Amino acid sequence: MTARDFLTGLLLALGVGIELLSCLGVLLMRSAIDRLHYVGAGTVVGPVAIVAAIVLEESVSAAGLTALLVGVLLVALNTILTTATARVARELER
Repeated sequence: MTARDFLTGLLLALGVGIELLSCLGVLLMRSAIDRLHYVGAGTVVGPVAIVAAIVLEESVSAAGLTALLVGVLLVALNTILTTATARVARELER
């Protein structure tokens, strides 16, 4: 096992662990605003670690570039979607 394989496995395990914790947070929180915090972390931190693992394993290939593009889109679009959802939830609470 090389250092690259170890780092890839570590990043992948970290990403999957963060995703599982985010899902658990969404299940346990009561309000929509609290749930959005966990959804936000689950669509930013976890995917970044998973994308980093894929890019580290695949380098500059079609799979690596596709993973990078999907990761950038997830981070960018999640910010917009979370903000819009929070605004609607806040208006419904009033």
